[in-house]
Amino acid sequence: MISVIMPSYNSGSFLADAIESVINQTYPHFELIVCDDGSIDETLEIAESYATRDPRIRILRNNFRSVSVNANSGVSAARYPWVARLDADDLATINRLEHQIEAAEREPGVICWGGAAQLINKEGRKLRIARLGPESEAEFNEIRRSGDVIYMMGLTTMIRRDVFLQVGGYDPRFNSADDIELLSRLAEVGSVRALPLVLGSYRLHGTSFTASRSKLQSRLFRFIKARNKARLAGNDLELESYLEALDRQSYVKRVRENLSGLAREYYRHATLGFAERRVFKGLGWGLMAFLADPAYTGRRLKKKAETAGRRRSLKHVA
Repeated sequence: MISVIMPSYNSGSFLADAIESVINQTYPHFELIVCDDGSIDETLEIAESYATRDPRIRILRNNFRSVSVNANSGVSAARYPWVARLDADDLATINRLEHQIEAAEREPGVICWGGAAQLINKEGRKLRIARLGPESEAEFNEIRRSGDVIYMMGLTTMIRRDVFLQVGGYDPRFNSADDIELLSRLAEVGSVRALPLVLGSYRLHGTSFTASRSKLQSRLFRFIKARNKARLAGNDLELESYLEALDRQSYVKRVRENLSGLAREYYRHATLGFAERRVFKGLGWGLMAFLADPAYTGRRLKKKAETAGRRRSLKHVA
């Protein structure tokens, strides 16, 4: 059985669709915990209207002002051995839970299952497919041996609740990278794997991803990799000292880091522009990304070309 954890905050525009995507699952043995973090719009009213009709839905009324802590509260309250994450503005494909519980039964040594996601825009229009995460035990072991970061779409993850609690859950210090950081700690306990299936839809909100957030996220990803490598060597690394060292970098290095943050923001907007078939918008943002950081933009374009074939071959969940 599965507990679906749905953090929400002022999610009234999307919450009904997110809840519908869960209650219509082909796998019926679940509970849905909507963890609201002090919404001031109609989020709670929508959640309550569904909870009165479906006893599988519970509501937690929180006021943490932290996505990580809010999600952790849902896992703490969960009744079932597996916890599946789905944010209140995203969607689960109709047999996501069925595919994941079948995988868990086939391979009980895997403690976290994820998959691919269909990217959609604010209005729900399909953009492209994002396919992340090791899809075989050999691929998982290679990532672990190298110390690389395991990237996986957070909205697709289903994690063993006991291991989630054992490693301490989401770390609120990691802000926009808390789901990726959690994967690195889970991987120290057991296998983390991705199914070659689209398990959900991830909503892009366009301009919500700022340059400062891009810079911070990049720093956090770099820390996770550095910590992985340190632990492989029998050492450890603390986040605070790592970030302080970055702040003490030379002026030139700090300028480059800021430009890299801008490039990441611009590249994200370019990707969204092309996905929405707004070619001139995409070209404009892409040019700005290249001017801000040619090396980063070049790497992303090369990676996109290498993964295009994998995305085309991806099997969709019916």
